[in-house]
Amino acid sequence: MNTGKDVYVGSEIGVLRRALLHRPGKELKNITIDNKDELLIDEIVWVERARRDHDDFAALLRDNGVEVVYFQDCLADVLKEPDVRRNLLDDLMIFDTRDKNLADSLRRAVMEMSAEDAADTLIGGMIKQEAAGILGNIKSLAYVSAEDRSFLFYPLPNFYFQRDPYFFVKDAVALCAMRYPARRREPLFARYVFQHHPLFKNVKIIFGSEQKDRYPNVIEGGDFLVLSESCVAIGMSERSMAGTVQNVGGRLASEVGIRKILAVDIPKQRLYMHLDTVFTMVDRDAFTIYPGIEGNIRIWELTYDEGGNITGFTETRDLFGCLKKNLGLEKIRCIETGGGDIVAASRDQWNDGTNTLAIAPGVVVTYEINEASNRALRDNGVKVFEINGAELGKGRGGPRCMSMPLKRS
Repeated sequence: MNTGKDVYVGSEIGVLRRALLHRPGKELKNITIDNKDELLIDEIVWVERARRDHDDFAALLRDNGVEVVYFQDCLADVLKEPDVRRNLLDDLMIFDTRDKNLADSLRRAVMEMSAEDAADTLIGGMIKQEAAGILGNIKSLAYVSAEDRSFLFYPLPNFYFQRDPYFFVKDAVALCAMRYPARRREPLFARYVFQHHPLFKNVKIIFGSEQKDRYPNVIEGGDFLVLSESCVAIGMSERSMAGTVQNVGGRLASEVGIRKILAVDIPKQRLYMHLDTVFTMVDRDAFTIYPGIEGNIRIWELTYDEGGNITGFTETRDLFGCLKKNLGLEKIRCIETGGGDIVAASRDQWNDGTNTLAIAPGVVVTYEINEASNRALRDNGVKVFEINGAELGKGRGGPRCMSMPLKRS
């Protein structure tokens, strides 16, 4: 395992050295009961409490030796370069229907902002009411006909779930193609950061740069688990298509030497959303699993050659047998969400009880609300750090969802 690089992720459970986070902010403040469903937020979030709890999460990581990097700071860094900012804005304008006058006015306004304010606007969004003093009177039908709280730049309220818009494996990154419109801007901002920020200068983008890598060929990072240096699991969920999973497998084989893909088919429902909401790795031989899916899983074991061509294609329903074989394990500890209690499992699943973040082998971060699941982890020898997820969890994601490992050792 190469630990000398700024970015290197070769497992799910290696000691976490550096992680990418986004602190919840302005993007959650314009969420209302009228737009929350469109923006994939189940409940109105108490933003200040969510920020305090996220700060506690970041502090816990730092206390355990993790360097915390904030995405918004990285975006502000690259926006200091005028050409980068101009090109990003040109790409961003493609996402929404604006007439030329409105697009030009918005572009001009953001170009005149400080880098920090520009990053805050691009992530946090802008409503017409906020823009009145910036844009003035412009001859734009889209602008004058919009309501005061209509978005001129859409916010990214799910962006504190940094696991989803991309995933790192070894010294490479894949930019995801997001299933729902509310999240499709996220990989765009990531592409500019990973291409232009010095922290990522040696990172190669292996997926997401070509037109064929984008919607409708969807795949999201919550479906991606780095099981070892040679084997990964990718969920086929409501947000990751089977064909895209197979194509990404070919890139992983040819670009970073991952020759084995375990394509895990899970129910296509919001309750399950991504593979990491129902299944995570917490130790070298231990996994959490939501018991509600155990009878509904199919796995395809895909083997690739160095050119990214499939040489093996096997179906099984024995998830843990497949893991033992591919990870060289004699036995596996299966830790059920809810600790075997069907009611507790269902309650904890809604509160992301399976979405654990391993910060070292056998050491995880969870939400404190999931008492039964946390007790089951401890009963199986796992050390558990708990954080408050009452507000953070309203976006339907846990500690793993909120963090993107950049370096493990």
